[in-house]
Amino acid sequence: MIEIKKDMSYLSELDLLSVEKGIAELGIHSIRFSNNLTEEEKEENSKIAKILSREEWSKRCEKNRLKVGARIEGIVDLINENFTVYQYKNKNIHYSKDDWDLFFWSNCGDMSYVTLNPNSDRTNEEQIRDIDKVLTLIESVDIVGVKVDIQYKVIYKNEMVKNIASEVYSNVKDKFVNYNGFTGKIKEVGKSYSGATVYGFFKKGARTNYYQVANSWFLQQSFTE
Repeated sequence: MIEIKKDMSYLSELDLLSVEKGIAELGIHSIRFSNNLTEEEKEENSKIAKILSREEWSKRCEKNRLKVGARIEGIVDLINENFTVYQYKNKNIHYSKDDWDLFFWSNCGDMSYVTLNPNSDRTNEEQIRDIDKVLTLIESVDIVGVKVDIQYKVIYKNEMVKNIASEVYSNVKDKFVNYNGFTGKIKEVGKSYSGATVYGFFKKGARTNYYQVANSWFLQQSFTE
């Protein structure tokens, strides 16, 4: 059976805390297909690498890459039979139309490392449902040497973040604060393309030069109050 693991390594503590507090929700960025070596295989490779010449080792790696690629291609072919996969073998699928389920990526056709992303034009619930269906389809496939990592992402609720930033700003307005090791004040500097207020940090004594304050700073301040 294929080994399927959850990967939350790309999420920060702030991301996870925001999900816990309901300010963000967990989503799926992609599922990754790659080589899965056992500890015994890793140990064997380590021993053989010391014996073979550079050319021989390169040929061995290439042979293994093609073998892993063939395994992964077989799995992706199965997925392609059951889902609409953009940028894979069917070249008649248009990106601009919301009629595809998964976005395929490999490095110049190298099938030994593949990612499938859900359609970002669909709701988070629909994206998660699509990925769950894919995992259900492949979880019982009898192929060794392939692992699947589910890479998670966090989707922030913009209106809530906007309100938190406004509330925190009202508490620090006209006050000296510490921002990334510097002392200064935070001021409104304009609007974003979506109409949200943009805040700038002005170091003590600065009048025009500023650093744009990230939403993460406001969230962090809110959580520690």
